Amino acid sequence: MDHLVLLNAPSVAPGRDLDRFGRFVGASGRGLTLRRIAGRRLDVSQGARAMNSVRKFALLACVGVSVAAVPGSAFADKISERLDALERENAALRTRLSRLETPKETLKETPKTAKLQSRPADSSSGPALVVLPSSAGPNSMAADLGYVGPRRANAPRFEISGSASFLQPGAGNLEYGTLTNPLPVVTPHWRNQSLKPNFTPSFSFGARYMGDESRDIQLNWTHLRNTATDSFFASPTEMVGPPYLIGPESALYKNGSGSVKTAFDVVNLDAGYTFCAECSFQMRAFGGVSAARIGQNLSGLFASPGGAASSGYTVNSLFTGAGPRVGIKGQFGIGDFQFIGEMAGAVLIGTAQSGMDFTTLSPAFGLSSQYISSPNATRVVPSIDGKLATSYTFAPTAYGLFKIETGYKAAVYFGAVNSYALTQVPTSLTLPPVGIYLATQQHQLSNFTNHGPYVTASWAFY
Repeated sequence: MDHLVLLNAPSVAPGRDLDRFGRFVGASGRGLTLRRIAGRRLDVSQGARAMNSVRKFALLACVGVSVAAVPGSAFADKISERLDALERENAALRTRLSRLETPKETLKETPKTAKLQSRPADSSSGPALVVLPSSAGPNSMAADLGYVGPRRANAPRFEISGSASFLQPGAGNLEYGTLTNPLPVVTPHWRNQSLKPNFTPSFSFGARYMGDESRDIQLNWTHLRNTATDSFFASPTEMVGPPYLIGPESALYKNGSGSVKTAFDVVNLDAGYTFCAECSFQMRAFGGVSAARIGQNLSGLFASPGGAASSGYTVNSLFTGAGPRVGIKGQFGIGDFQFIGEMAGAVLIGTAQSGMDFTTLSPAFGLSSQYISSPNATRVVPSIDGKLATSYTFAPTAYGLFKIETGYKAAVYFGAVNSYALTQVPTSLTLPPVGIYLATQQHQLSNFTNHGPYVTASWAFY
């Protein structure tokens, strides 16, 4: 210390001494304050007093620097230790992040976790449970999570399906004949006979493309053919006849029979968007085009016991049309089961064809053939269809995703079936009818319906 003071001898000019002292105390960050204080003191004194002051302040500065050097070193050690700890934590976080980003093909998936993975939007729903590695070490600042938010698995892109169903068609014009009881004469009464189509096997085929988890395009076709027959007989005091011939002229007719043949085909093409595709409850809104072909042939035949006299008719109706279709589908998933509800509406614009043929057989005049024809007409047919169902989705495999769905569906097409209401001019009461002689006729429209249970098997693949 004495040696340092001697270096600042009085022979040195005050200005130069200030610079050298500044360089000395400036070597430490903690000497800045002393330098400023010393500078102010040196500016006040001149000559010998200045040199004495320099010696004193130099001595004090050296003492201060020596004292400050001890806590400065301890503080630096603490900072170094803290930096080392932060580096260790950083390394632990990097290790954990690299484990989380490991490609899924390197992770071993158990059958149980495979079942918990989410299905395609139309097949299942719900969050996926993913087992994550434990924390990298005790110094890791990240939380140890065993469950992550909903995440879709690599969803299949294509789906094909086939349905077997038992559908019952129906219409409002299925009364084909009348049983007449003329006694007592003052109070006769009539009982109309109606055809009742049974549930009949039908089928559907579908295909679906899933662009991503929410958007898809699907096409399906439903095919139905049905034939229903019925007959009735009159007692000796009764008689049978078509709805337009129920007077005394049909007294010879004792046997009545009828049949109806139904042909129904519909093709639906739509594009849909599924809201919240990874939720337990999903809602799919869709819109597209529907095309339908609805045909019906209704006939009745009424004859005498020996078949010598008879009267029959056939009503032909056909509608072919297409138009826009929109709808909504809801699905709620519980595990591997899904509960489904769907409703859609369409407006079909197309061509309606109708006509009616008559045949009359009499012993005196033989066979007579007549007909009523109507020109083709443009018609607008609204429709509504819906279904309620439940499905089960099997665990995914390397071959894709397999699902079974069963439920009940129904559809209504308003004003799609043509028919005629006729009244006849009375002819001779002494002879069986030899033909049809109309007094009035009226064109009528009836609704077409079909409903019944179904089961669908679908296979989704990549």
